[in-house]
Amino acid sequence: MQKQNEKEKSEVPALEASIKILEYLSRYKSKERSLSQISKNLSINKSTCHRILKLLNHYRYVSYDEASKQYNLGPYLIILGSRASEFIDYLNLAKPYLKWVCEQTRLTSVLLEPLSNDRLMYVAKEELDLPDNPVQVTVKLGQHFPVTSASFGKCYLAFLEEERRKEIIEKVNFKQFTDKSITDFETFQESLNEVKRKGYAVSYEEHTSDVFGVAAPIFDLYGDIKMVIACIGFASNISEEHISFCGEKLKEAAKRIMEVIGGREPVYNKI
Repeated sequence: MQKQNEKEKSEVPALEASIKILEYLSRYKSKERSLSQISKNLSINKSTCHRILKLLNHYRYVSYDEASKQYNLGPYLIILGSRASEFIDYLNLAKPYLKWVCEQTRLTSVLLEPLSNDRLMYVAKEELDLPDNPVQVTVKLGQHFPVTSASFGKCYLAFLEEERRKEIIEKVNFKQFTDKSITDFETFQESLNEVKRKGYAVSYEEHTSDVFGVAAPIFDLYGDIKMVIACIGFASNISEEHISFCGEKLKEAAKRIMEVIGGREPVYNKI
């Protein structure tokens, strides 16, 4: 399978490079970059990178600023994003339960999907708009995270096949976002075992200081993990009891979403 994937990639190098460029420019930290920066950071030949950017600019997938000599995402992606939002029915089916989680937990609730093999991305959110709840965590749709970070990644990886999980962890490795980030394999594996026991994942300030997260898995009709539903808030304002409450509510919401999208929990032995 790996040799086949490598062969498929080698047959369409320009397409693969184009996808890498669009993903790179979609990140907040690299939303505006020059040709040299894009070429260097993505290890794409500079002349090849220039030709690809020129074509993407022609079709408005990227924009080029003559004054700053930098590229960013183009306006046509707004149209594609809007069409994708219309056509992906399962997100619309899941959104009422996302709102329910937000109301039940009084926390920001989010849905995440794998953007690639190594990142998860916010695809839907629900935030409270109440005068008696002025302080809450806000998020931006499209923001993405390494799959080995926080409750989202732990939830996603815990329910992958063991071989696939190890392959991803070896590729992505761990990053020290805060002093509470998990950066060794054994400790991370123990936390994944706990996720499978409880049915949901918890993280305290592992990705962002003073932010906690609780996440539960959503499976497709084959029993493979498809999305992660989560709620996030400030760690200084949370209790262990409310964490458990959030976990149970997320599991309930995930079950309801699977009922409407035709998903099912996988058959596995809990550790």
